[in-house]
Amino acid sequence: MLEEMSAIRPWLAFALAVVVLGGCMPSGGAGQGSSSPGSAPGFTVTGIDGRAHSLRDYRGKVVVLNFWATWCIPCRAEMPDLEHEARLHRSDPVAVLGMDWKESAGPVQEFIRGLGVTYTILLDADGRAYDAYHVSALPTTFVVDRKGRLAKTRLGISSREEVEAEIKDALMS
Repeated sequence: MLEEMSAIRPWLAFALAVVVLGGCMPSGGAGQGSSSPGSAPGFTVTGIDGRAHSLRDYRGKVVVLNFWATWCIPCRAEMPDLEHEARLHRSDPVAVLGMDWKESAGPVQEFIRGLGVTYTILLDADGRAYDAYHVSALPTTFVVDRKGRLAKTRLGISSREEVEAEIKDALMS
């Protein structure tokens, strides 16, 4: 019995490392998004505030668009840094948007309330925004410049320093 457990333990450590370092894998993703500049795909989704939100509503602002889900442990880990950036840039032409994947408003509201998240949370109920951005794992973050072009794509956890540098670069472009 002990030998069997010893043989399983390395595989469990490997699986945990894949989830933590590589992100969470939603089913149905279309592949990793491109980091080359080009127009960001448009979307219209409902926010947890019950209002419709479109990417075009944020034209003229740098948009940090973070795809996530409540069950994604790495997503949860980066949310405090995204909240910090949203608060830091509240008076700047910057919008931090969290795009939840296929979950209903109630559980998402409860989840973000527990974390103290105040930035805009959107609900991609049918997964169309994920498909348009070719998201293959969570979290995935896109930075959209003020002209609506993709400035940066990152698969995995974003550090506060990375997001800050990407916002500054996009503000200068």
